[in-house]
Amino acid sequence: MNKVVVVTDSGAHLSQELADKYGIHVILVRITVEGKVYRDTNEDLPPEVIRRFQKLAQIDTTPWPPTIYCEAYKKAGQKANKVVHVVGSSQLSSTMSLAKTGARMAEEAIPGLKVELFDSEVFAMAQGFIALAAARAAARDKDIREVIEVATDVKSRLKQFFVLNTFSHLRRTGRVDKLFEWSSSTLRSRPMVNFSPGRIEPVSLLRTKSQAVKNLVKVVQDNIDSVQPLHVAVTYSEHSEEAEELVEAIREQFHPVEFYHMSFTPTGQAVGGPGILGVTFYQGD
Repeated sequence: MNKVVVVTDSGAHLSQELADKYGIHVILVRITVEGKVYRDTNEDLPPEVIRRFQKLAQIDTTPWPPTIYCEAYKKAGQKANKVVHVVGSSQLSSTMSLAKTGARMAEEAIPGLKVELFDSEVFAMAQGFIALAAARAAARDKDIREVIEVATDVKSRLKQFFVLNTFSHLRRTGRVDKLFEWSSSTLRSRPMVNFSPGRIEPVSLLRTKSQAVKNLVKVVQDNIDSVQPLHVAVTYSEHSEEAEELVEAIREQFHPVEFYHMSFTPTGQAVGGPGILGVTFYQGD
């Protein structure tokens, strides 16, 4: 039995296969529309519902109440009495504060249980890479301090960039208003944004759709060396020729040792809107 079990949420974009392989406990995130809660599943959010939600003027991304996190930690604690929860960015969500309360509740309910919350300061596959690194360390029987050190190290090397169709969808969360003001200054352009750990900042405004792949490939090229192993994920809001082109370009030009490509989860698509294309990467073992 591992000394530590890793918890994250479905916004980390980990496949069920990866989660099962490394024993990662995944909490489904939620959105609330017109008083109804929708879980991050294809059953709750089929394509037609996602398209309808993308058109709404407001969408509620409030996380679960503390009791849900408490129950997740108690369940994870059946596998190990040390739990590390790799949480999505505290800049973009209030999960950290709610999960902290849930952690205290779980520790009070189960003597000897210790829950550590790790703010990934990111979302999507950047969060996923951190959770994977932590879980791999746990699988090597590392203690909780060492698992957090590994997560911190990978976090320090991560880069994540997205090209969006528009900020109008993300603006509904109320957490990217400054970026919206920047991107709306030029009409008919696609904003490219740096969503690396601890950073939410503009990079450039792309005038044409064809520039997205070229610029995302270039940002990888500009931020890596040719010596260290490369880990990459391509993420998109829907499968498209543009997404396929980026996948092939990354695979052929950089030959990563670890490579994933996937669409956003249903809640990610509903909140972020259509036409998003992104790349996440880091180097090292």
